[in-house]
Amino acid sequence: MIEATNLPKNLELEKNILGSLLIDKNALPLVIGLLNEDVFYDLKHKKIFSTIKSMFDKHISIDITTIAQKLQGDKAMDEVGGAYYLSKLTDNIVHTNHLNTHIEMVVELYKKRQAYLTLIQKSSEFLHPDTESLDSISSLISKLLGLQEFGNIYEQTIDQIVMQVITKRDMAQKGELLGFDTGFTELNTTIGGWCAPDMVVVAARPGAGKTAFMLSSVYHLAILKNVSTAIFSLEMSSEQLVERLESITSQVPLKRLRMNILNDYEKDVVMKADDKIIQAPIYIDDTGGLNISQLRAKATILKHKYGIKVIFIDYLQLMSGQGKSNQNREQEVSTISRNIKALAKELEVPIIALSQLSRRVEERADKIPQLSDLRESGSIEQDADIVVMLMRPEYYEMQESVEIKGKEYHPNGLVICKVEKNRHGITTNIPLRFIGETITIQNHNE
Repeated sequence: MIEATNLPKNLELEKNILGSLLIDKNALPLVIGLLNEDVFYDLKHKKIFSTIKSMFDKHISIDITTIAQKLQGDKAMDEVGGAYYLSKLTDNIVHTNHLNTHIEMVVELYKKRQAYLTLIQKSSEFLHPDTESLDSISSLISKLLGLQEFGNIYEQTIDQIVMQVITKRDMAQKGELLGFDTGFTELNTTIGGWCAPDMVVVAARPGAGKTAFMLSSVYHLAILKNVSTAIFSLEMSSEQLVERLESITSQVPLKRLRMNILNDYEKDVVMKADDKIIQAPIYIDDTGGLNISQLRAKATILKHKYGIKVIFIDYLQLMSGQGKSNQNREQEVSTISRNIKALAKELEVPIIALSQLSRRVEERADKIPQLSDLRESGSIEQDADIVVMLMRPEYYEMQESVEIKGKEYHPNGLVICKVEKNRHGITTNIPLRFIGETITIQNHNE
């Protein structure tokens, strides 16, 4: 084990940063905004920085004299090595041009120390007989990821952000998608594709086509477009999902696949479909009862290992949280929803979370879902950037034609894709088609 005295540190750099604060008032907001006293290794430096920060927060003028007075008043001058040590901090500071570099270096040393100490602290957990390994790993990864994000001084300037906005607008003008192909033409036009870092909720009643919608999109993303895609399936097994992808890819009815009653032509088609699926960048995790901490850990690993671009979760209400033990289910789902949104931003990927609708839909004559029907949590609609709701008239044995944008559609095979919330544009109803034999959803005109 490394002794405390051998932990990574550079006391001269710490002195340079503190000295810069004493001679350059412009350095104060930058350093105080990025660092805290824990970044400093030396106890004297911790105390000096905490004093400077306290004075800055109270709008007290900061120089060697005022800091000395403050330390004297707090009877803390001896803690920082006395007035002589304080005065020597500015001796080697000619200018503060290299302050950013010094901050980076000190933060890097702090991260190394904290990573080492975190690993030492966590090591005992792995030896405890009652500890679940995945929980400990998830906790460890979460701490290390939080450490990784600390002290980032490369914030984007407004001109950089404006240029990014203009670039995306130019892409849209040329007819290019801002995000990844959803597999549904009019949905792409409405929301711009699956865009990072959106949290998209796809909601429907059980059996109405949520998983079919997801797998149809995965087919277009991963199998046709070679986009790295992750599926976290809490309801269906990985084998079931692959079998359904086989049916979608081969267009061989799922029932014939499952019963293995294929003719020679179908066997050949399925083998070719399997080749496509094997080569596709699809990563499936079917851990039951996945909690939000485990999701974050696994998604982060997939992102770094395989460059995941899009994440699907099937489905949100089957996840468990790691909140307070006295939380009710609605509060727990709210916590899960907020964390999924945060994860989308953290990993810079779109996350499409499938969600159940409550039975209130069944009580309405038209069976058209509303945002208030999202099950177990009103916060889902608040956290989501986009909410898509699916409804199949055939599911409710409706016989009358359905009007969408002035056009009549026969209920057989019709899927009403209702974009109920869209931070980036309009809300609308989109007609899609459900193919029962292969449990596929596709553009209505295909």
